[in-house]
Amino acid sequence: MHLLEPTFLVTYGDSYLPFDYSAPLRDLVAHPEALGTMSVFQNDGAWDRSNSAVQGDLVTRYQKGGDGAGLHFIDYGALALRSSVIAGRGAERPFSLESIQSELASSGKLRAHEVRERFYEVGSEAGIRDLEAKLALGPISG
Repeated sequence: MHLLEPTFLVTYGDSYLPFDYSAPLRDLVAHPEALGTMSVFQNDGAWDRSNSAVQGDLVTRYQKGGDGAGLHFIDYGALALRSSVIAGRGAERPFSLESIQSELASSGKLRAHEVRERFYEVGSEAGIRDLEAKLALGPISG
């Protein structure tokens, strides 16, 4: 883990995110009690199945899959983490980003950075067309 900064940002490769990428990092640095800050969007099942519960400034539950019952937010695709969270994990102990998000949420160590503008999934032709239509309307605010 010596190659990582003490805090770093993980993003999804199939999403266009119109927001300030440094905001979750600034939030994490400002809250030393937290181990991560997840950008979230109040989705209510609109763009994909909601997978997160948020109370105040914390993500209290993260559940990928399932029916999304009781979950109104979706992870936005940008997660700030402390390098200590993944220290000791790796080839000897495989892990997933999903398991880290679930663990941090259930332990009360995952902060929520709420984003106001939706994400654009660009991993499919339909998603790319959706983003192209939005971009044709003019600049996306962030």
